[in-house]
Amino acid sequence: MSEDQPEVAVLGAGIAGLSIAWQLLRRGVAVSVVSGVEPAASAVAAGMLAPMPETEINPAIGRVAVAALRAYPEFLDSLAEDTDLRTGFYRCGLMRVAYSDEEAVAIRDSVGAYEAAGMPSRWLDARGCVSEAPGLGGAGLRGGLVSYEEAQVQADWVLAALRDAISHRGGTFVEAEVAAVTPKGTGVAVRLGAAGSTEELTATTAVVAMGSWSGMLAGTSLQVSPVKGQLLTFDGPRGPRPIVYWGHNYLLTKPDATVVLGATMEDAGYALDVDANAESLRDALDQLWPSLRAEPALARAGLRPAAADRLPVIGWAGPGVYAFTAHFRNGFLLSPMTAALAATEVVGGGKEEALARFRPDRLSAEGSAGA
Repeated sequence: MSEDQPEVAVLGAGIAGLSIAWQLLRRGVAVSVVSGVEPAASAVAAGMLAPMPETEINPAIGRVAVAALRAYPEFLDSLAEDTDLRTGFYRCGLMRVAYSDEEAVAIRDSVGAYEAAGMPSRWLDARGCVSEAPGLGGAGLRGGLVSYEEAQVQADWVLAALRDAISHRGGTFVEAEVAAVTPKGTGVAVRLGAAGSTEELTATTAVVAMGSWSGMLAGTSLQVSPVKGQLLTFDGPRGPRPIVYWGHNYLLTKPDATVVLGATMEDAGYALDVDANAESLRDALDQLWPSLRAEPALARAGLRPAAADRLPVIGWAGPGVYAFTAHFRNGFLLSPMTAALAATEVVGGGKEEALARFRPDRLSAEGSAGA
């Protein structure tokens, strides 16, 4: 089979698309990755591998998120066979802090969930929290729960490593806009737009991994929408060693020494402009990390791909079309593991039980009625 006619065309080059492309190549499949022209959320992701706070935001993701964290070392070991590039993986731990009695009770009540998931944790008083993260604001601090297994990666390093690994395995990249997918013979035709012209890429299977734009691809009917997120990146000031969570805000120091404060969650359509909501994140720093409050920062925005139930959308979505998208806030945590399972489905045609709750048809009226 020629490079112009891969067995699988992966549409999208964020963490989801690159992960499944690499996993398919490891299984001996010829793959072309169509990068697209829309910005990927992966490019501005914080790169946290932190299942427990996410479990409370969306309990349905809990077991899968913990399993994904546990599987990360195996993913990294396999990736290292195909690239020498670093990923910045760092088991830094995570501390969830409370600045009111109500918050403290709620966080302490979650200790059982950590224990049930096999995630070692312990409660620290205010003094212990400041000792664990010097620089943490002490005014009104009631204490915090420290979880030791949670980790992070440097998002852009992981993307670069996957691209290098894909090239090492013989995968190809096509820099073009994806316009539509249509059945053709025993496979599919992917209509591309590049440099003002229209071309066609044929393949046995198209994997739709276009993030927030997955729901806009002509020829499919995936129910995926964008949720805007903005964050601030500080270059230079010292930040915490563990990831620090307060409510829905987080603060962490990246392997490249930048400090990231995030993140907003906004229903703003496909608008990617940075606005006042990004700067409003600074308000949390008065209590969380006062020394950063007046420091200059770069504001960035991305669009998280989301289904209505905030679970991934993974599975066959039509003849020759496989959906691998909507990992929402957890692309870097979930994609390596779900990509391995999804690649097995694409190649073998079977069904992985671990992916059963993520099927695209659950979101349709028919799927809901039959659930």
